[in-house]
Amino acid sequence: MSVGAVVVVVIAVALLGAVVWLVRSRSTDPHPWSAISIAMLTSAVCFTVGGDSAVDSSSPSIGTITASVVGTLSVVAGVLALIPRSRSLEPSRLPLRIAIVAIVTGVAGLLVNELV
Repeated sequence: MSVGAVVVVVIAVALLGAVVWLVRSRSTDPHPWSAISIAMLTSAVCFTVGGDSAVDSSSPSIGTITASVVGTLSVVAGVLALIPRSRSLEPSRLPLRIAIVAIVTGVAGLLVNELV
C-alpha cells in the first residue's frame, strides 16, 4: 500500500468522523452550512484523488465521477438551504440530509477508487 493510498484512507476516515459529528450535533444546530461546506470539501478531495489516479486519460475515474455527483448534491443542498422560510418554522432538515448523503457518497467513491 502506497503512502498516497494511506492518506486517502485517512481522509476518508476523517470525513466519516465528520458525518458522525454532524449527525450527532443536528439536534443542537439545525443549520446545514457546516455539512454543506464539508460536502464541498469532499467533492474537492474526490476531484483531486480521481484526477491523480486516472490510468487511462480517455475515460474519467471513479473518483472524478463521484466528485461530480457530490458537487451537484452540495449545490442542491445549498440552494435548498437558501429558500426563505417563516421565522416561526424550524429550518428544514432536507439540506442537511442531502449534504450528509453527499459526504457518504464521496467517501464511498474515494475508497472504491483506491480499490480499483
